[in-house]
Amino acid sequence: MCSINHDKKAIFIHIPKSGGSYISDILSKNYGFKNYYLQRPDHKLFKDFDSSVKTHENKFIGTLLYYKTSPHLNKIMNMNPHKWKTYFIFTFVRNPYDRIVSGWNYINKHNIPFENFIKLKDQMSSWNYWHVFMPQFQHIIDLNNTININFIGKLENIEEDLKIVLNKIGFEKILHQPSKKNSKSHKDFKEYYTSNSILSNVNKHVYQDIIFFRYNKAIDVTEL
Repeated sequence: MCSINHDKKAIFIHIPKSGGSYISDILSKNYGFKNYYLQRPDHKLFKDFDSSVKTHENKFIGTLLYYKTSPHLNKIMNMNPHKWKTYFIFTFVRNPYDRIVSGWNYINKHNIPFENFIKLKDQMSSWNYWHVFMPQFQHIIDLNNTININFIGKLENIEEDLKIVLNKIGFEKILHQPSKKNSKSHKDFKEYYTSNSILSNVNKHVYQDIIFFRYNKAIDVTEL
């Protein structure tokens, strides 16, 4: 999903399981953003086709490129290359170890134990892969594999960082009341990493985020 406010010339890029649903709801209800959750006409080019997908989830490109590179979606969203280049683009990221646990908890309809689930990356449907295993950086890279995002907030500091964003795009007054979006509860993510084998498997899935964010100095990786 991405959310756009043309008056404020701002775009929110939703990274799955990083507070995006909460933020997009706030933006649309209080700050004039419109949410777009769309599928491209050429969607089959970006996924192993399966019946799990009704909108944009896929296994190959993330949110930013999916929307930015589609003439069809850009027409619907009233976007063009100049707007993508000049609008203030922001997103939120999350501790990748916590995000893996949250993603598993969110999609785990068959009560597969965490240790078993994280071994199933290659067998995941597109929808499941999108919510658990697709690296966060993949949702915000541009065609040249660099991050050109104006602001990257942290789920762990969501209200303070959201206020910074809103002030930056021209909202002097905060219009929403912080709340907690309904979600499935789970234990503290650290409690799921109970063995070296579990940690080793998860490291395979999160190392790209850690290395990429460190190289691009997008976030303080010491806090991941």
